[in-house]
Amino acid sequence: MRSKTTLTVTILGGVTALALAGCNNNPGGTASPTTGATTTTTATSSADTVSNPLDTTKLQQDLCSGLTPAQVAPYMGQVSNSTPDKNDTSSACTLFPQDGHQANVSITVYPNMTPTAMFAGGANFPYSKKLDPIQGYPAQDTSQSGSPSGECSTNVSVADHVVVAIETQSIDGYKYHSNMCAVSEALVSNLLDNIKASR
Repeated sequence: MRSKTTLTVTILGGVTALALAGCNNNPGGTASPTTGATTTTTATSSADTVSNPLDTTKLQQDLCSGLTPAQVAPYMGQVSNSTPDKNDTSSACTLFPQDGHQANVSITVYPNMTPTAMFAGGANFPYSKKLDPIQGYPAQDTSQSGSPSGECSTNVSVADHVVVAIETQSIDGYKYHSNMCAVSEALVSNLLDNIKASR
């Protein structure tokens, strides 16, 4: 069962990264495909200025340690293994639970994405919801499933050109399956705390 879940989270995680990164800052807010660092190379506007920006340098050096075992334990129990991944637009690490009935958790950093591009990227998902700021930072939930059920990614702009995200996925029977955004929102707040503590 775990191998099937691992394959699912790997595929969906890649799709999520492509969908979120698949917009640029075109005038008028029209989404269009882009590749590589061109995602957010347009001039920074006032809407793309993030107050109290966070430095994610240390996080990017070891994404798999972005959340502590104690922080993830309520949602996935003990971590069995982790898989780092990197492409042209993002770096990520997926944590897999020892118990395959628990949630998978992915930590992702998009180092060339503005708040405007993050919100525009929501149009590429069946489900997206602009959130109240998390710890003062622009935030948005997205899901490939069309609802928060089974899968959710909470994305937060922590600097003018940096977005961090926590994606959570589960199978039927998981206690938070119907609202995975509650899990990703809680964990992304923990991630922000850890980034601040590492300064």
